[in-house]
Amino acid sequence: MRAIVLLFLFFASTDVFSRQQTGERELHFTSSLSEAGEAFADSKRLLEKVCYQYGLVCSLAAYPSGRAIKMLQDGETAGELPRFEEFQNMAPTAVRVPAALGQLSFSVLTHDKAFIVKTMNDLSGHKVFYVRGNAAIALHKDAGQMIAVNSEQDCASMVLRKLGDACIITRSMARKILEASHQAADTYFLQDLFSKPVYIYLSPRYKYLQEPFDQILRHVRAEEKIAQ
Repeated sequence: MRAIVLLFLFFASTDVFSRQQTGERELHFTSSLSEAGEAFADSKRLLEKVCYQYGLVCSLAAYPSGRAIKMLQDGETAGELPRFEEFQNMAPTAVRVPAALGQLSFSVLTHDKAFIVKTMNDLSGHKVFYVRGNAAIALHKDAGQMIAVNSEQDCASMVLRKLGDACIITRSMARKILEASHQAADTYFLQDLFSKPVYIYLSPRYKYLQEPFDQILRHVRAEEKIAQ
């Protein structure tokens, strides 16, 4: 028992020392998600909860993917979220917090109900839009004519205006956009594509947050995590 207590005190003192080294109590994080989306709001809420439990005040701001990655690698921000595992290919020096923030589910929006999509391979030969910076989708850029756009709103709009065949979009945002657009239900088709865990990626400068953030996230209730 004494050994466990000593071990706990060691890690606690190490954490305090790490924070004293940086002298920072307020940290800024970035996200490539639209601030208008529910996934951004959920990410911000969960980040604030994790930071609060570690004695920090954290903010989350939206930036274009390229700018966000540069800020992360240059240490201008503490981290980027939420990101799939594939993000490591875009930012090799970033440090992933092992515990997932939750799940993001993606769907395919089409205007042709005869266009059935079950995997990325089914998009071959079609004009497909996706939101710039989505690493999990960018890896499949050879599947069809993949065109990056700036937002999920732009992505859905291209399909609803019949300027392309499909849009890959988060399920929750697709439903929100479709409801606001007042499109007749028979003019589009929304199909589930894939669901993947998402994570916080830290700037190398803030690597000391990896272990405490991981431990805090492992104790966050499932219903408090991202589920979009």
